[in-house]
Amino acid sequence: MGTFIDDPQDEVHISALSRYCVDLHVARLVPSIARLASLRGLLTQQALTLPYYRNAALQAWVDRTLREQEIDTTVIFSSVMASYVQGSPHLRKLIDFVDVDSAKWTQYASKHRWPMSWLYRREGKHLLAFERSVAMQAERSFFVTDNESDLFCRLAPECADRVEAMCNGVDADFFLARARVSFTVP
Repeated sequence: MGTFIDDPQDEVHISALSRYCVDLHVARLVPSIARLASLRGLLTQQALTLPYYRNAALQAWVDRTLREQEIDTTVIFSSVMASYVQGSPHLRKLIDFVDVDSAKWTQYASKHRWPMSWLYRREGKHLLAFERSVAMQAERSFFVTDNESDLFCRLAPECADRVEAMCNGVDADFFLARARVSFTVP
């Protein structure tokens, strides 16, 4: 498993997670530095999210792991993590987008004034182009609800035959029923 950690308080959970993984690489992410790095996207015409999460050590770990292990399938959580295996066309890719991140950025644009509206609209456009590319390389792309899946299919119709909804597995009705507790005041 390759992942990021951006809160030093989460460091305590690494050893517990490592018990479930044959190999684990945790890339430390410092948000203030990552925000500066994301500005490279303005020069390269890519989504700012991609350089924000670019990490040379994580890329080296992914490359080494793919070279040394007999991995034929990857499970990718979120579009930005797909960038780490884009150079491996032989891999079977399953991606859990969860939701359409590009659409969220586009929605932010309508709630802000210039220059942030421009920046958010730009991020939505460039991230959607990346999401479409990732989905075309993936065998399956998953979204957490039918609405998210439908939205992505409208935005990327060429990917529709590879897209489906897969709920997160939490039975909200089950927990909601147990949350309804009546209290009496003496």
